[in-house]
Amino acid sequence: MECSVKQEQKRLTRRAIESLLSENAFKGVDIVGQDLSGLDFSDCSFEDCNFIDCGLKGISYEGASFRSCRALNADFSYSDFTEARFYNCNLSLTNWRGSYVSGVLFEDCKLTGANFDEARSLGIRFSKSILANAFLRKMNFRKSELVEIDFTGADLAGCDFRDAVLDRCRMSDAHLSTSRFAGADLRTADLGELSFSSVANFKGAIISKDQATELLKGLGLRVF
Repeated sequence: MECSVKQEQKRLTRRAIESLLSENAFKGVDIVGQDLSGLDFSDCSFEDCNFIDCGLKGISYEGASFRSCRALNADFSYSDFTEARFYNCNLSLTNWRGSYVSGVLFEDCKLTGANFDEARSLGIRFSKSILANAFLRKMNFRKSELVEIDFTGADLAGCDFRDAVLDRCRMSDAHLSTSRFAGADLRTADLGELSFSSVANFKGAIISKDQATELLKGLGLRVF
């Protein structure tokens, strides 16, 4: 059942949101700058909602769905997003520190500068999304299929990409120290400018002939 909030970007207070929780669906809701910490949004749906600069810490969003929402600079830390889904959302500069994001899907989302420090991420899925300059250290992408993800400048230190497929992903200037790529398919990925110091990060990965040629050039070898 969808709640009665139908107007475009209707501004609601925390008390008004609490009164509508039983309806489970929010459309066109504007709660800019509000603190909703501690509420329970499990299985709720959000469409065209505005959470910019909101305090959303310690909330359960288990099974929730977000479509065309904006949450720039929102604090999602220590929340439960198990099996939640995000479609076409702007989540730049959001804080996911210590949150459960297992089984979460991000599709066509912008997560520039997002912080996933200490997030529990087993089974997390990204598709056609921007994660430029995001903090993703030690995230588990093992056996994942990552499609058209922009990791430019992202901190991927210690991430597990073993046996993953990185389809048309961009890795330029990403921090890859201690990341594992054994068995990962990087043949269509943009790995940026490869050098002797950076190639060790991709040990055991599958690359294309063209990528191998560029690698050799980066090592100062002439390829004919």
